[in-house]
Amino acid sequence: RDRNTCRILNQGGVDFGILGDDETCCGSVLKRIGEMESFEKQARANIEMINSTGVETVVTSCAGCYKTIKQDWPQFGTLKPRILHTVEMIRELMEKGKIEFTSRKNDKKIVTYHDPCHLGRHCRVFDAPREILDRLPHLKLVEMYPTREFAMCCGAGGGVMSGFSDLAVKIAAGKIQKAVEASSDILTSACPFCLSNLNQGNRIAKTQVKEIADITDLIVQS
Repeated sequence: RDRNTCRILNQGGVDFGILGDDETCCGSVLKRIGEMESFEKQARANIEMINSTGVETVVTSCAGCYKTIKQDWPQFGTLKPRILHTVEMIRELMEKGKIEFTSRKNDKKIVTYHDPCHLGRHCRVFDAPREILDRLPHLKLVEMYPTREFAMCCGAGGGVMSGFSDLAVKIAAGKIQKAVEASSDILTSACPFCLSNLNQGNRIAKTQVKEIADITDLIVQS
């Protein structure tokens, strides 16, 4: 996922860097399970560090990080750069003509998109991933229902995957069935927590989806 993002940003001519060993967790899980004192300490330290770099934009490939940075950190300080999820940045590059897609395949695979709770319901990022998938020539996008703000959670969020892993996987298996009902070959998302849990759910589902892939995997293929 991170390597894919780097490849895409390089392809789009973006001048970017990473913090490397200086980068720490955003604190999302601490916030979700109620460890507010630890979360506040983490958020303040991150805000100070990122502001000190002088960057204009922060890009994250994780829906949980995106929600935390954009909506939760501001309780404890002002982050100067704008915040984008990878899909928002890629859509900008597409609109500017910095990224073009080609296909070496004649047959199109059916793909359906899972809306991560943190990216979708919480931050209202619904269109960017769909606009990207619509532009990928080797794919045909279909919706599984319910979708967008009514989409079912994958079961991983809110500390459930950490505290109640069996329940999380059962919920994910239910989501897999929705993807199967949509006749999709590929189930994709833009959240590492979702993808990890959906892969677990696919193993126990009555009917499996053929492929589960991060959206950046599909972009790089084109």
